[in-house]
Amino acid sequence: MALAKFWRIHGSQTLVVLAVFSLVGAGAYGQLSYDPEVELYLPEALPEAASFELLLSEPAEGSYLYVASDGNGHQLGYITATEGQGYGGPMTVMVTWSLEGTILSVQVAEHHDTPSWYGKLLEKEFFSQYIGRQYSQPLMLDEDIDAASGATHSSTGVATGVQAGRQLVSEQLGDPYAAPEEPISFGTAEIMLLVGLGTVVGFRMLPALRKRHWLRYFTLLFGFIVLGVWLSSPLSLVNFAIWPVGFAPSWQSNLFLYILVFGLVALAIFFAKNFWCFWLCPFAALQEGAHFMGGSRVRTITKRQLLLRNTRYIILWLVLLIVLIMRNPSLSVFEPWNTLFSFKGNAEQWLLVVVTLGVAMFIYDFWCHYLCPVGATMDIILKVRMWFVDGFGRLFAR
Repeated sequence: MALAKFWRIHGSQTLVVLAVFSLVGAGAYGQLSYDPEVELYLPEALPEAASFELLLSEPAEGSYLYVASDGNGHQLGYITATEGQGYGGPMTVMVTWSLEGTILSVQVAEHHDTPSWYGKLLEKEFFSQYIGRQYSQPLMLDEDIDAASGATHSSTGVATGVQAGRQLVSEQLGDPYAAPEEPISFGTAEIMLLVGLGTVVGFRMLPALRKRHWLRYFTLLFGFIVLGVWLSSPLSLVNFAIWPVGFAPSWQSNLFLYILVFGLVALAIFFAKNFWCFWLCPFAALQEGAHFMGGSRVRTITKRQLLLRNTRYIILWLVLLIVLIMRNPSLSVFEPWNTLFSFKGNAEQWLLVVVTLGVAMFIYDFWCHYLCPVGATMDIILKVRMWFVDGFGRLFAR
């Protein structure tokens, strides 16, 4: 009886505490057990080499420099193994250099990007642009090297890895390369994102507009066309998962991501509202369109339906637990919009898209209410905010 009473009163808080401790433990395990094992990829980088000698090691930076030799001890070239930041986390970029500092090959030995994104680098022959270039030549992305269309994050990750490798080789050759400052990537995509966020804030916060509920359909259409079809960059769980794993990308090259994630979090904290879900999310727009065509009016109003909405939190916890243990944020890329808007996915991923939209014809915003980990994340942010505000309110009321 005592246990039942305790669980009835403190059950929710107990589950939250256990979830937090399990995630912290998973993160610690993932960090402590991580071993890049760069040596495994060296023979593939230079197959004719018989031995490899480590010349420089900077594990904290993920940077390694090797010299490769043949069976007679004659040096054949250098191999750099460095890290770049892709869409789903870091990638290990292996670059083979001649003894004079010419790029002989570029390959990604390990990455966490989805196959559809990384595959575009191979389709566009992105790596071939580096072959034959000297360490002293500029290698700036979008200026000297063309990014692969539709795989900007992956292209940036490779470019960052090559730049880091060039620094190692130039120092080894006694001619350190003065790396140029990384340009800030601010263009049409970032401007359109700010316009979308500003519009939603205006529609929800201005007294003259917030009662006009039909305005929400304009922002949903904007999110579908701009963030979904055009940019294919909806807010996904991976955008949150990279931070606790420790894979923060460069803000200069990923300003869109920083605006999207931290902008929405900041707005939620400041205004106590979720400005993404049901307002800008392109997949929510699709679901509402499907529900309109289905002609159904089933909504989450019963006690059982509301209880089933907690499924989102279970999915969020389970996915984050796996991500932290495996130290692989790309494992959180499973939402149907990643397949839908990229037009790339396996049979199971497309099946999820079809089933989700099919059910949405009969149940209003089915994915959003029952399965979406992004919605659960935003709800947690708002709950934590409310907890802090209430706590400070009680503190100063004394």
